[in-house]
Amino acid sequence: MAIDPDIIPLLDAQVAQVAALEARLAAHVKTSAQQDADLAARIEAVKADLRTLGTLEGAASAGLLARLSALEAALPGLADSSSRGDTELSARLDTLSASSRSGDSALGQTLTGVQAAVSRIDTGLTAALGRIGALEEASPPTADLFEDGTGTAPRGWTQVWHALSWIEKGGYLQAQPASGARTLLACDALNGTRDLEMLALFTFAEAAGYAGLALRASGATGAETGYRVMFYTNPAGPSLQVARFSAGVATGLSNVAFARAAAGDYWLRVRLVGATLSWKAWARGAAEPADWTGSLTDPTPVTSAGWAGICASGANVAVTVRCQQISWAVLPRPADTTTAETLPWDLLGTLPLPVIAFDDEAARTVHVPPGQRYAHVKVTADQPIRMTAIGRPSVSNVNGGGMNVGGDQALWVGEYWAVWRPGDDREMWLTVDMQYGRTAGNRVAFSIATDMGGWRSASPVTGFIEIREGAVNALPATLPRHRAPMRLTFTGSPRASLDPATVQWSDTGFAGNAATGTPCWRARLAHGYTQDGNGEVGLYMNADVWPTQSAAPHARVTDRQGRKAIRLRSCRLPAPVTLSAEGGDRIFYHQASALIAQNLPEWRGKTGVWTARCMTASRLYSWPAFWLLADGWPPELDIFEHFNGIYGSWPDGGWSTCTGHSGPYGGLDVKTRTPLKFDLRKLGFASFDAYSQIHDYAAYVDRDWIYAFVDGIEVYCTPNIARHQDWDAAWSLYPMFDVAAKFANPSTYAYADGSGDMHVYGAAHYATSAVALVPCTDARPWPNGRQLPDPTF
Repeated sequence: MAIDPDIIPLLDAQVAQVAALEARLAAHVKTSAQQDADLAARIEAVKADLRTLGTLEGAASAGLLARLSALEAALPGLADSSSRGDTELSARLDTLSASSRSGDSALGQTLTGVQAAVSRIDTGLTAALGRIGALEEASPPTADLFEDGTGTAPRGWTQVWHALSWIEKGGYLQAQPASGARTLLACDALNGTRDLEMLALFTFAEAAGYAGLALRASGATGAETGYRVMFYTNPAGPSLQVARFSAGVATGLSNVAFARAAAGDYWLRVRLVGATLSWKAWARGAAEPADWTGSLTDPTPVTSAGWAGICASGANVAVTVRCQQISWAVLPRPADTTTAETLPWDLLGTLPLPVIAFDDEAARTVHVPPGQRYAHVKVTADQPIRMTAIGRPSVSNVNGGGMNVGGDQALWVGEYWAVWRPGDDREMWLTVDMQYGRTAGNRVAFSIATDMGGWRSASPVTGFIEIREGAVNALPATLPRHRAPMRLTFTGSPRASLDPATVQWSDTGFAGNAATGTPCWRARLAHGYTQDGNGEVGLYMNADVWPTQSAAPHARVTDRQGRKAIRLRSCRLPAPVTLSAEGGDRIFYHQASALIAQNLPEWRGKTGVWTARCMTASRLYSWPAFWLLADGWPPELDIFEHFNGIYGSWPDGGWSTCTGHSGPYGGLDVKTRTPLKFDLRKLGFASFDAYSQIHDYAAYVDRDWIYAFVDGIEVYCTPNIARHQDWDAAWSLYPMFDVAAKFANPSTYAYADGSGDMHVYGAAHYATSAVALVPCTDARPWPNGRQLPDPTF
């Protein structure tokens, strides 16, 4: 008869428990002889339980008995280990470790031979687990994690998400949360884990204290991603709350009652394998339940590896929460649950289209009663919102409609565009201010333009608003959820920074233009001096290669207000320059300029926050940009681009564009792009002008999400498509500044309308843990974030 699959988790659990005992033994170098005797007695009790399983399951339990015997044999040498020295003890523990690994292998080979009745196995193993649980409570803390006793921040742990002060004191970790903010004290040893089982013992002093465990965690404050299982309190009483976070948006997966006293000690065990999350909780002193309290398979799981650790919060009052013990096992993912990670270029899926809810579908009309000033139009995205999407509402006259819209759209549809962000509800209510003509039979055309990005079509969605007797048109009692844009705040120091007064650059990317040596910024493209793939006409020049023919493509300058900057210049050359290449000589009439951090390891990372303070070029058909690249293309992330008339764009300093490019790493084949263009003034930025003002631009990149910011306020969010399809491969992103040129007839075009200079006043690279993303709830328009006074040269 084949082994019952329900038995295997119990055997696995017992193996994990014995492994935990071995780990505790390794850390237990100061135990007393009396404690050894107690431990030996308890091991004998566990062995007795195992023997009750009978001969049929003897093969499965033999390995465990052998491991417990090894534990027992090691005990006599521990009491006087201090006198014989750590060297002898280390050798004994190494032997024990080798025995444990052998036991693991033997157990794995014999599991298929276990043919026991379910009831007998259940009874025997449950009793053994109860004994081992009692043994754990009497043993010293795992790996001496909480024995510091100094009352200072714990070593080997990192605070991420919302800041909360933890101290290590008296054999436990302690925090005093005073709000419901999402906190995480991440265990450094578990950074980068995916499939994991964790066990922790929490102590609560009052019912308002909440604590639990987080797994597969990533993201900054406000952009949290991962799973959290927490002791919580509902209005109806104590509960176990299970939530998934995705870029800061919480989804409740479970919240069921759990009988927890206001004060007391409670165990929490959490297991996450693939998309299956399981959890159980019980009071200290009680036997661990044989079954999970809850288990679910997440239909939209967080798949990325991340942090794991301890969470705590309070119900808006200061409470005390402690963690006395914590242990874990990193689990191999079973072959039958292995799921290939979604390819970066497939993360967006099908982009949505906005759909207007018409009262008369055939006539595509929304009805509003006579005399009502405001018409409310429900618009629904027909797919989930996975990247920022912008809708531009407008109204227009209809022949015989009885209304005259006039030239000021803002009077009718408001000052700002409609924005859907990842995590938002699909529905949005747009309001049209019916200025006049609100009598029955009058009508006006209504349109939502989708050409800014985030939708699967750039064609507008259109319809009509008609005044009709008996119509009912009102907002719902509860409006759909639409989150505020995130604000980027800095909580730590940068890994690298660019000081215009001291920064160095060269053609090779090494100081002094040497072939090797001290890295510096590189003053050309990584692949050479031209960019033909997108039709550019400028030659990327620098003074090392063209000391007399170039027109100061890079310069250290000071504005009239005394601020230093690096100037990148794109211009028409004083005389044509011939570039000799394999395809033959080419003549260039215009200069482009670039600086890249390709050779600077401190500027590179798979994740991070890259910032720049700039005033951009205004020249018609110049193409200034701040972007991230890797050594292979794609990926690419354009943090900002100003096209200045290129591709039919608006030559206006209030406009900008963000774009991610995704495809097989280094394959020169883009599968997906995520472009978003916007008038920053229509998003809420007051009097914005990138041409004459100094502004801050930034990108936040973690494994799952990308955000772009202007003056610290989110303008763009998308799944992280700008990465290698194999996250664990050797690759990283680095920043680049450039001013390109693109137009027809380069031999004759003057290229002189506006300034071709881009000024970089500073740049920096931060770890994601050194920033926080906090919702920006300020009323619009947001104050102009430019650096005053405006520069002159």
